[in-house]
Amino acid sequence: MFEFLFVIFLIWLLWGFVKFSFTVAWGIFKLLGILLAVVAFPMALILLVVSGLGIFLAGPVLLIMLAFGFLKVA
Repeated sequence: MFEFLFVIFLIWLLWGFVKFSFTVAWGIFKLLGILLAVVAFPMALILLVVSGLGIFLAGPVLLIMLAFGFLKVA
């Protein structure tokens, strides 16, 4: 009976360590994902503008500038 309780205790302890390791890994991966997004989005924007595909971005930006120009004149 003691061996059975000891095995149950070890399995419970192992489960606690596994749960803790997933919690730590989840936090680290979330932080890594945020840092990657902060670095990747401006780099992608610069790449689009430099490569000539920024024309897709220029259309809406020009329309917004035009709208603000009209609002300033009015």
